[in-house]
Amino acid sequence: MARTKHPAVRTAGRPPKKKLQFERSPRQRAAQTGGAGTSGTPGRGAPARDGAAAAGCGIGETGVAGRIKKPHRWRPGTVALREIRKFQKSTNLLIPFAPFARLVREITNDYSKDVTRWTPEALLAMQEAAEFHLIELFEVALLLAIHGKRVTIMQKDIQLARRIGGRRWS
Repeated sequence: MARTKHPAVRTAGRPPKKKLQFERSPRQRAAQTGGAGTSGTPGRGAPARDGAAAAGCGIGETGVAGRIKKPHRWRPGTVALREIRKFQKSTNLLIPFAPFARLVREITNDYSKDVTRWTPEALLAMQEAAEFHLIELFEVALLLAIHGKRVTIMQKDIQLARRIGGRRWS
């Protein structure tokens, strides 16, 4: 079946959910909704509505006054490196406890109908061992990706890391 665009459905008396950014500046929007501490006159960030006001203040329609400041964005990879440092410093578990416990109970149910209960200490020990294994697997996969002159871990790196076996603790 072909994908078609559906017309926007508006309920009676309701304004649209989101205005486009170039229609109004945040200062004008606050003035229209009765925001505290704002006057109804267009300020530095608001574009002038008529040509006479724009000509009077020396700013044309394409001037600086019509621009809306973009929110700050970090460069790609900066936040990722910050999160890596944060997680390397902490000793907290990375997987939430409840979903991990559900997964363990589901796998146990697939293999044995006799074992139905787990102590919280046993689940915690299982989760620590599983996270240690996964982190070790990712470390070896990263070394393999770097060896392949890449910075991105691919599926073939993880497969080779599992085949090699990584470190063996004896």
